[in-house]
Amino acid sequence: MASVSVSVDIDAPVESVWALLGNFDGLPGWLEFVRSSRLSDDGRLRHLEAIDGAIIVEALLEHSDTERFYRYAIVEGPDPVTGYEAEVSARRIDANRTTVTWASRFEPIDAHHADSLVGHYSVLYRAGLNRLKSLSEK
Repeated sequence: MASVSVSVDIDAPVESVWALLGNFDGLPGWLEFVRSSRLSDDGRLRHLEAIDGAIIVEALLEHSDTERFYRYAIVEGPDPVTGYEAEVSARRIDANRTTVTWASRFEPIDAHHADSLVGHYSVLYRAGLNRLKSLSEK
């Protein structure tokens, strides 16, 4: 099993960061690689369209506004992985600073591609979190 975890500290209150991060359907608002998102199954599935046209379907496994995290799994997508589960979370550092973490674990279909998949997700998560930081600190 492979895993990825990327964190960023944001100079903004956790409440305002979570307002952007915590919406399961809000990924296009802070991840530039995602063109659109549509919910189905009473909000438990999100259908993402990437900027390259790829379609990714993700299932919401757990969501907590109180604890400021959600977990999801990829149900369908172009990446050669199985068992992909991820969590995004926001944690208060102090009244005006927040740590956001995006972490996942997955099984590469071909073990020879594990390093490139870890690199792929690391770049994706870092880009998203840096954009979230930029939006939150405005």
